[in-house]
Amino acid sequence: AAEDHTNPACTLEPDQCAGGGDGGGVEDDSVGDYPGHGVSKATYSCNDPVAAWTWNKKYFPVETPSDECSDNICSCPASGDTKAWQIQQGRVYAKRAGASGGGPAGNGFGLHCVNVSEHLTTGGMSTAEVEAQFTTKLGDMSKFDSFMDYNVVFSTSGLAAYKDTFKADGVKYLTGTWTSPEGAEYTSVIVQNPGTQMILELVQKTSLTYDDGEVKPITLEQRVPTSLLHSLEAAKSKFESSDVKTSSSTSVGSIITPLVVNRAVSSSAMSKLEDFYVKGMGTSKTHDETSGAVMKKCFLWTGATVQVCFTQRPDNATKGEWKVSDFEEMLNTVHKNFMDGHPFCGMDKWEDNHYAIDSFTADTTSIIDYINTQKPYHYCEKSSGPPALLTGPPPSTGPRLHYVWDPTGWGIQLDLMFTTAPDDCKTSTVAAEDHTNPACTLEPDQCASYVSPPSIVI
Repeated sequence: AAEDHTNPACTLEPDQCAGGGDGGGVEDDSVGDYPGHGVSKATYSCNDPVAAWTWNKKYFPVETPSDECSDNICSCPASGDTKAWQIQQGRVYAKRAGASGGGPAGNGFGLHCVNVSEHLTTGGMSTAEVEAQFTTKLGDMSKFDSFMDYNVVFSTSGLAAYKDTFKADGVKYLTGTWTSPEGAEYTSVIVQNPGTQMILELVQKTSLTYDDGEVKPITLEQRVPTSLLHSLEAAKSKFESSDVKTSSSTSVGSIITPLVVNRAVSSSAMSKLEDFYVKGMGTSKTHDETSGAVMKKCFLWTGATVQVCFTQRPDNATKGEWKVSDFEEMLNTVHKNFMDGHPFCGMDKWEDNHYAIDSFTADTTSIIDYINTQKPYHYCEKSSGPPALLTGPPPSTGPRLHYVWDPTGWGIQLDLMFTTAPDDCKTSTVAAEDHTNPACTLEPDQCASYVSPPSIVI
């Protein structure tokens, strides 16, 4: 807007700056990613995203992105034989200490639940069926289950208050203790956003007290890579004073800072991860440890602080007959049915199980080369400039790589500065969208021949 004073130097608009400015507070980029900076969100296919949004708002210091649809419901226009339909969303971002402003997606790590109701899971399980498996496996949270490894780890300085609030409200949680290589004791509180795949692990360098009859903490393996623990300790003093819940009149706890996006992994997928992430995506391996029957590997994207970790456990570490390998096989079957040889098919509902990497400095040429040679499942979209979360010289117009799936079947949203596209994406007949939400685009003709227009929601 035009200035209403005579000296333009008087204009203070931190929201027009990178990262939205700090609004006079204290920011620290050595830990905690956000849109435009590193691993910026974790997204899940959800059957009831609005309920998930409500729960997150109740317990965590989060905000809704400014680009969210009214009442978390996005309206999609009629197209061909498909009547007008809706996308339900439950998107929040974790507020950062001392940060303000930010772009349309917010100024903190995103936790997104979405139900793109006209997308399909052909050949696999529905979202509701998978959520039911998670809920059954986690049960009353009294025992560790390997599906708890599908989580996002956040640091907090108010872990005791979170535990007390969850206990008072009847929210089921699991506590565990673990040590760093230097012998420092940490405590984790693991909690499920009810009825969803979204699992959060809150950690603090502390020990907690427990009432009579309260389940005592279990012993866990190291949950956060050592290098990240060092960064966290170095940065803690810069934001700790503004990080602690000070009022008992609200259920909203202390600020949470993202550290790790975690995945459970089968032995088969684990054997392929290092090639995919190091050779293919150009990440650095930061953690590689085997403790008894538990194996963990972690990777760090260029331009990120949040790490991506994978934990392999024996099959009997999860309840029931449906194992981590079964989940992976189901996801990859659906991706094959939609995406194999059809990189412009946007109908795969399990696309919504992903995290996003926003980076100016990732080596996009090597990523494209890897996709051309190894051919992991991937999705391209029509583009006329850089990703919305990034600015700078626009890459070539035309198709752009948008998603790739790692061996676990979970996806990666690639908000990177690509200058070219995979070979199978260079010739496109896909028209630019004529609406604001690209998920509204239904083009089954871009998919395998047997995928018909969605007349039944799956």
